[in-house]
Amino acid sequence: MVRVACNLPPISRLYFAVFASSALAVFAPRSAHAVGKQGEAIQTDTLGVSLFTRDFDSKVSRDISKTFNLSEFVGIHAYVVDRVRVGMNFQFTERIWPQLPPGSRSLQRFGLLPQVGWNFYGPMFSSLVFGVVPRTDGTEHLNLTLQAVLGASFPIAGRFRWSIAGEVPWTYYDHQILGVTALTGISIRL
Repeated sequence: MVRVACNLPPISRLYFAVFASSALAVFAPRSAHAVGKQGEAIQTDTLGVSLFTRDFDSKVSRDISKTFNLSEFVGIHAYVVDRVRVGMNFQFTERIWPQLPPGSRSLQRFGLLPQVGWNFYGPMFSSLVFGVVPRTDGTEHLNLTLQAVLGASFPIAGRFRWSIAGEVPWTYYDHQILGVTALTGISIRL
């Protein structure tokens, strides 16, 4: 492996070093990665940004250059068995740009998100999230969603962990919408 890295151009060696050390950090089993014992509870604070959505009913696509909404997720979760948790998040999404018309509220979305999560390998986790969203696009309008999440969580200090994840939300009630969301956040073991 060292011989391969030495034969690469300097910038490629840097990328190779970053990639190799990241892979080692993520996939090396360590006790610091141990998470989610039965009976533990965590409180989560997460930020999310929708990178892309496609409304299959109206045939409209949006990306972050057209609409930028920032979502805050606050939740509490309990491990029912080792590595498997159930929990609830509250979602609050605010419009950042484009500017809304005068008199409009910036709160674009409010949702209740019950979920099941699984820490399946080291820092890696997945979640299946059901969404009941009574406020959508700035109005009282019900949507139901199903979301798949895949991410990694890393210890930062004592009871605190930092996570990064990708999410694929699917709105199946009222409109058929599929999207891609980037997430990052902190969890605190209670």
